[in-house]
Amino acid sequence: MSMAYDLRRSLKSLDWTHLADPLDRTSRALTRADERLARTGDLADGVRSRAQLFDTCASMALDGDLVHLEDLVLHDAGTDRRAPTHELTRAARLLALRRRIDRQPPETVLSRNAIVTLIGRQADSLEEGTARGSRAGEGRGGEPAISTHAQDDADREENLLAEIDAVLQRSRQLAEGTIPAPQSSTDRNALVRAAPDPETPDRRDRLDAWLAILNEARTLTLPPVLTAVTLLDAWQLLQPLDSWPELGRLLSATFLKSQVTTSHLPPLSVALRKSPFRWRGKNPFQTRISGLLTGFETAARDTMDQLDRLSIAKEQLDRHCRSCRSHSRLPDFARMFLSRPLVTIPMARQELGVTAAAVDHMIRQLGPALPRELTGRGRYRAWGIL
Repeated sequence: MSMAYDLRRSLKSLDWTHLADPLDRTSRALTRADERLARTGDLADGVRSRAQLFDTCASMALDGDLVHLEDLVLHDAGTDRRAPTHELTRAARLLALRRRIDRQPPETVLSRNAIVTLIGRQADSLEEGTARGSRAGEGRGGEPAISTHAQDDADREENLLAEIDAVLQRSRQLAEGTIPAPQSSTDRNALVRAAPDPETPDRRDRLDAWLAILNEARTLTLPPVLTAVTLLDAWQLLQPLDSWPELGRLLSATFLKSQVTTSHLPPLSVALRKSPFRWRGKNPFQTRISGLLTGFETAARDTMDQLDRLSIAKEQLDRHCRSCRSHSRLPDFARMFLSRPLVTIPMARQELGVTAAAVDHMIRQLGPALPRELTGRGRYRAWGIL
């Protein structure tokens, strides 16, 4: 559903005497968390890496899908214990999108073409082809280029995924007893081409309306945190892309990264899930903005809590790694706990290139510094700092 979003009229309805203090408090908290993260050096990468996974699971939960953190971590490491579900596949796609946004300069993300490219399936394949071409060009002195073979592979992959969608749709119709008459090859091709287009006129209008709010907020020189909160509120209300409700939180975090939190992408989904506030379009603008500000402040506190937790764990792990031999893999094993929410023996084997017996020996070496065991099982155990 598309509706108007009058930014100037909404701003006039705000009671600044009640909003000024939470806005200032949230801005200070986000700035303080970012400055502290920038000073930590080696721990910063671990905090950012863990936040990607935590935020992805929280984002899925906010949109009504439950994905266990353990399943997402194992799937991301390529050590799944069972076939991935549809929700887990969507979470992996969202995780890849969040990492891609985090790698890019924020200014290059906040435009219509950039947003459409981010969610476009063909653009994803094209980016992977570019990365492969860049790696292949390194060391040979040649300029990286996308080969026609890579583009053909991307096109074939896109067609294959569209065919899979068509088969799944037909299976659902069969299960419901509403399967249509057999289709000709022409009809099947039409069904394949009927995939949702992110640039249909209605969606394009809503996305342009959201970008117009971004430009208007910049013209009004609003405080950056207020602009980010307004952008998220506008995305929730306008729903520019029906199949990407979580993208609004990522784009709002991207704007914060461009203005306030230059060292990291704030985990807004984690914060909004922990916050008691739940966004509802029927609430007054003042209520929605105040509630979102509370969530943004929670994101700053969560980042600092992660830093505290990892700092303590790092001191304990370093203390047990000082006496190990120079060629020992124990320090590398300890660092895995600082960059992942949980670690399993298959993950350590794959990452370190050692045997399961060697991993088991390193677990015993860490002794009391070993992070907490999370599963409570005798097999398929996992350890992590949560």
